[in-house]
Amino acid sequence: MRKLLKEILIQSNSSITSALKKLSSSGLKCLVVIDKKKKYLGTITDGDIRKEILKNKDFSKKVSKVYNSNSIYLTTENFNKVRAEKLVKSKGITLIPIINKNFDPVDYFDLYESLSKERKRDQGHLVIIMAGGEGKRLQPFTSILPKPLIPVRGKPVLIHIMNLFKTHGYNNFCISVNAKNNVLKSYLNEIKKIYDFDYIQERTPLGTAGALKKIKNIKKTFFIINCDNLFRLNPKNLISFHNDNNNYLTLIASVKKFNIPYGVCELDKKKGNLINMEEKPKKFVLANTGLYVCNPKILNYLPNKKKFGMNDVVNILLKRKRKIGVFPIKDTEWKDTGNWLDYMNVIQKR
Repeated sequence: MRKLLKEILIQSNSSITSALKKLSSSGLKCLVVIDKKKKYLGTITDGDIRKEILKNKDFSKKVSKVYNSNSIYLTTENFNKVRAEKLVKSKGITLIPIINKNFDPVDYFDLYESLSKERKRDQGHLVIIMAGGEGKRLQPFTSILPKPLIPVRGKPVLIHIMNLFKTHGYNNFCISVNAKNNVLKSYLNEIKKIYDFDYIQERTPLGTAGALKKIKNIKKTFFIINCDNLFRLNPKNLISFHNDNNNYLTLIASVKKFNIPYGVCELDKKKGNLINMEEKPKKFVLANTGLYVCNPKILNYLPNKKKFGMNDVVNILLKRKRKIGVFPIKDTEWKDTGNWLDYMNVIQKR
């Protein structure tokens, strides 16, 4: 269904976090930026925002600092559909605002939305869940209950992961499991009627990516996710970002803030003399969340060994100069349940 114009308008003094929420709820890739008097200023895309976050690791900036004031628009007098289609195809954009002579946004043309019905039917992307680990960081709990079945809010972590994707139209799963893990296999057999999946049995531990060698005939972009992660995001946005940037691999990373409780010394690299001291600084880093979007071509770059991790795959792609993108998310959009401290933090939050 076509979105109402008001659903894609955002004021320039709004935060980029608000813009991301509006992009997610609209299902579009672009918003129209207006001033306090609701006059047209430009556009802002998901890509504009993600690039800014990657550069400064900051979600608090205003839309006014990021939006494109030179974006293409059409007027009510010169708009026609043929011209609009030519523009979006030649300029590599998806949305063109339509404004009147007073610079009031009155409508928009969106090629992506016109293709949305076809894209919604096309949800055959495989979701590979790596659940073959031993869960050593959660022992002795995992000596009895497999890590993927650890409960959070009354449901196993595995079900939270599968529901996230199924809610958005992805119900094609492949789960790697330890061949000796009869408890997990028994549980999976119980949920076969609800979820569409196969599983790969690891006779010996294969690492966080070793199971990829056992998967054949992947034709479409696919997901890889560790079984101990909880997310609050829309997988469709990840696919769009990945494809729009022609990445071989897209790594989803969370912006983490660390407060260092000490004065940090900066030294001259040549002589080792102090050149600056920063008192109790705040440091921002991009933390790997264990969720990836992959081009099937990466299967041609797997290491020549049985056991390996995604870090090995990443390093090979970097050496071969294949494009790896980073999709930044907020700290609140990702929770790790793979160790006791993080798990307790998750289950104690309401």
